[in-house]
Amino acid sequence: MQVDHITGLTLAVVAMVLYGVYMVPRKKSRISQSSYTFWMGLGALLCAGLLGLVFRGIVLVTHFQLALMLISGVVWATGTHAYCRGVQLIGLARSTPIKNTSAMLGTIFGILILHEFSFHKVFPLVLVMLGSAAIVVSATILGLVEANGDGDLKITSSRAIPYGIACSVWAAISYSVYTIPMKILFGQGVGPSTFLFYMSVGCFVGMSLTALVTRPRKDSIPVTWRDRNLAMLSGAMWAVGSMGANIAVKLIGVAITWPLTKTTLVAVLYGVLVLREIDVARHKRTLTNGLVLSLIGVALLAWATAVH
Repeated sequence: MQVDHITGLTLAVVAMVLYGVYMVPRKKSRISQSSYTFWMGLGALLCAGLLGLVFRGIVLVTHFQLALMLISGVVWATGTHAYCRGVQLIGLARSTPIKNTSAMLGTIFGILILHEFSFHKVFPLVLVMLGSAAIVVSATILGLVEANGDGDLKITSSRAIPYGIACSVWAAISYSVYTIPMKILFGQGVGPSTFLFYMSVGCFVGMSLTALVTRPRKDSIPVTWRDRNLAMLSGAMWAVGSMGANIAVKLIGVAITWPLTKTTLVAVLYGVLVLREIDVARHKRTLTNGLVLSLIGVALLAWATAVH
């Protein structure tokens, strides 16, 4: 396996870890979702700006390139809001499996649109498809464990189910579709840190507008600097994870990077080992099946990278 492939896989795993825990600070914050969204967007922007300075990514780009990166950030922000809305409407156990199909969508985009794998080389193509499918199924299984207790959700409107499904579908699409302009711009010489910085500007704009539209009329919980710092920490962890994912996309492609970074394995393990909020004895078989499938998926994707 080439050094670039090893580096790409390593950074994808780092991104997987950070994507799995960047919303943990939300559990310790009491502020409204709209307030948290705003401060999280600011944290992402500040961290992306710092990374841009360190990696010299804050550079002049064309108007077309700027527009694509800003739109990518806004699209991601709408997906995040849609996922939160989907969870509210149909529950975590129903919404998460739909959102998790973003892993497979990334693979499909990488194969069919970005031509990262050739249909003339069947073996690596089969490996990446099987690996992606294993991770999607694993994420769905582990997502059900993470959503323990969600079955008591009461759906009060007949419109809630289709609307919640639509929101979850958009989250899956938005979390994958921006990889297309990302890869196109990489081909034009735009670096991963440059893409992250300008995308984070779009994220901040999108999340600020979302926070403005969805803010409660009267928020009885005061926003303290502790709450702001927790939200900005979430944004900063997302930015660092995205930096790793962006570089991985450049090195090993979207088709492999996206399923690796979209598994819920880390979030569930954190809930088991650190927060101890999941009953291991009750969910032992489900946890085992999800873990094994995740490991199989990662191994198949690594194999696909090696033989590609």
